[in-house]
Parts: sequence; structure tokens; C-alpha cells
Amino acid sequence: MYKLDDFIDLLEKLILLFDDLTDVEQTKLNAVKKRDVDTLNDCMKEEQAYLLQFRGLDKKRESLQKELGFENMKLTEIIPTIKDKQYKDEFQELYDTLKETMNYYQQIHNSAKSIIETRLIGIERAIDILKDSSTPTPSTYSSDGQVHNNVKTNFTNKMI
Repeated sequence: MYKLDDFIDLLEKLILLFDDLTDVEQTKLNAVKKRDVDTLNDCMKEEQAYLLQFRGLDKKRESLQKELGFENMKLTEIIPTIKDKQYKDEFQELYDTLKETMNYYQQIHNSAKSIIETRLIGIERAIDILKDSSTPTPSTYSSDGQVHNNVKTNFTNKMI
């Protein structure tokens, strides 16, 4: 059962990693909401480091699964094959915790991604308007009713 203990340790490390990654993602979401570009960049660097750790743990998971005879099986398929009730219960508990942790991370990640995409669309539209020479110049009227077409449009609001 030594290898099952290794697999349990690996699942615990994955849970901790996703907890940490969720904290970074929450900070990133807050930075996006506040338009804090420096914090957002820091979060993205941190996130990359965690994703590298995740890749390493995932490779280790694949290796352990192969050694245990569970190659190409999902965790939900592995749990019923474990004969020892204690290990089976522990695997089920860890699986449930990992699934919950990953779902929470995904929710926060999707929220941040949605806000970023929305802001990028706004920025792209503003750039298109500025670049598009076929866009008519806005008109203004003087107090005597004369139309003036030479008014320049400037974006002065930083909140796009």
C-alpha cells in the first residue's frame, strides 16, 4: 500500500496547490476590478509558477497511476477499485475536496477572465474609433446655430 500513500500525498499537494492558486486568482480578480495593472502582472507571474508546479504534480500523478495499474483512469474510476476501505474512504474524501477546490478556482478564474475580456473589447472599440478615418467628425453648434465639424474627440476617461 506504499504507493497508495504516495498517491494520497500527491492528492493532498494538489489540493494545497489549488488553494494557493485560488488565493492568487482572487487577488487577480480584485486587481482587475480595481484596474490595478501592477498587481495583475504580479498575479500572472505567480500564477505561471503555480501552473508549472501543477504540471510537475500531474506528471507524478500519471507515473503513480501507471505504477499502481490505474493508467488512463479517472479518479472516479480508481476509487471503486480500491479494496482497503480506509484507503477507499480517504481517496473519496480527498477527491471530493479536490473537486470542490478546483470548482471554486474555476469560478473565480472565469469571473476575472470575463471582466478582462469585457474591458479589452471596450479598449478595442475605442482604438477602432480613433483609427477609423471614415468615422464622421462630431458636430457641435455655436450659440448662433452654426455647425462646426472640426471638433476633435479625445478620450480623457481612463475607465474604459
